[in-house]
Amino acid sequence: MPEIWLRYGTTDVVLDIRFENLASQVSSNFPAMPDDQAREALGGVPVTDNMLLVALSSSRAAAKAVSQIAARAPSVTVDVPGRLAGSLRSGLAAFTDPQAAPVSINRIDYQSLEERCKKFQSTVIVSQVGYDPLFGFAGAPTALVRALYPEKMAEAFGARRGNVPEPGVEGAPLKVATAAVEGLQATSVELVANSTGIAGVHTGTVSGAFAGALQQLRSMPAAEAEQVRSAVISASSESGPHATLAGALNSLWNCAHAVKEGGTAVLLAECREGIGGGALQALMEGRLKQEQVALSPYVEGLEHLLYIQELKTKRELGIVSSLPNYYAAKLGFSTYAGVKDAFEKMLAKHGKGHKSLVVSDADIALVKTAG
Repeated sequence: MPEIWLRYGTTDVVLDIRFENLASQVSSNFPAMPDDQAREALGGVPVTDNMLLVALSSSRAAAKAVSQIAARAPSVTVDVPGRLAGSLRSGLAAFTDPQAAPVSINRIDYQSLEERCKKFQSTVIVSQVGYDPLFGFAGAPTALVRALYPEKMAEAFGARRGNVPEPGVEGAPLKVATAAVEGLQATSVELVANSTGIAGVHTGTVSGAFAGALQQLRSMPAAEAEQVRSAVISASSESGPHATLAGALNSLWNCAHAVKEGGTAVLLAECREGIGGGALQALMEGRLKQEQVALSPYVEGLEHLLYIQELKTKRELGIVSSLPNYYAAKLGFSTYAGVKDAFEKMLAKHGKGHKSLVVSDADIALVKTAG
């Protein structure tokens, strides 16, 4: 019986699964660059005496890049979306010299990045490419639009083809995002990486660096699998995406297509910081009703509610988290005491001989299916 370790917040949990029940285990398989090569690539990022560094990812690779770039700058201010501040601060601690002053992090509380940039000699943006169910792909353009361009975010949401997730599809929403950041006066560092290391460093304009990283990501073979009757999906192999339900759900949507109609998809995400605000929070507090979702103007995370409405009619959606069961039930999710409980109930529902898919880092690993 193989033991598969999956990330759950800041810890790992084990899934005991028999060989005959394992369809496949999917995880990102990026060939990491040697550390000296990654350091050399990051060393080429220009720094100035008074520099703004905007971190749009809290991954281990992003923390490493922020730390190395900041160490070369005489004076640097680091801005980060509020939801990433805690995990980035923890990540930076692993790369900061204990004798050196810690890197100070500011939560983004402004509406105009352009105006913010004018206060500094130069701006560097650090992000990490991945998959996104609304935009198809994630990176600096999509993160900036989500955080700082609400009108463009609403436009991108309106440009989607329907209410079904489309990870890995370069469609109209992504074009809206990349167009929104054209002309932004900043140097962008777009990373291709996973929890084991950095596979690529792409530097240039925001759209140019993203395009280079996207080309590298798409060149890597996606995992191919048959559609299955059940799947256990870890939000990420890193702790950041596990922090809130809003952040973790993208990983579930990235893999939902791999589960047959009538099957069960279970998300593993601690959600130690709760729901994550936006449309999900509004629904929980009664400020948004299920029947209003389809016609609501865009609010952060509205796509999650549309995906839930669309997918739960054809598949059972489940979650292992620290959230109160009430929240999950209100969204239409089945809840489980742990990953063992989830798998035992899937065996009882779909048969002791059925095969299950296990995905370790659905934020950066794409599953392609024949059906």
